[in-house]
Amino acid sequence: AVLDVSVEPDIVAKPGDTVKLKCALQGIKDLDLKKLMIQWYTKGKLVAEYDNKINIEKTGLSMSLDALKTGDATLTIQSFTTDQAGKYRCYVTYKAEDTVKQISLSSTESVAQVEKEVDLTTCETILDKKLDKVIDLISKVEGKLVEVTKSCSTQQVKTHGK
Repeated sequence: AVLDVSVEPDIVAKPGDTVKLKCALQGIKDLDLKKLMIQWYTKGKLVAEYDNKINIEKTGLSMSLDALKTGDATLTIQSFTTDQAGKYRCYVTYKAEDTVKQISLSSTESVAQVEKEVDLTTCETILDKKLDKVIDLISKVEGKLVEVTKSCSTQQVKTHGK
């Protein structure tokens, strides 16, 4: 079965807000934390991770171990600042399966201020768009793999049944 992970729709926040970026595993009973790994990335950098323990790379970010026990890998940003705006990716690995979901976090600050940012933002935007295409492609490949696996399983049953 392919991991069923849900995320909140894109979020707009005001500076100073507490922001919750939701990322949750759906439909798993008796979640085994020893087989779970969560990684949160933004702007190409790992900012938070759970791999038998929670590791936070940036101050002002947190995840809850109690919430993880129920499949809730929400990343909380305390006192949001405009430099924390961007695309956040939640990578989930459980047992032998993995998937990635993305949330876009933007600020209510004016567009004019955003346009003044350095060229690096443009490069990050280009990379984010390319990564979006890769994520879409991975999702399609995962879907095809599921179809092929089901097809192969059906053929094996027919072959072994003769």
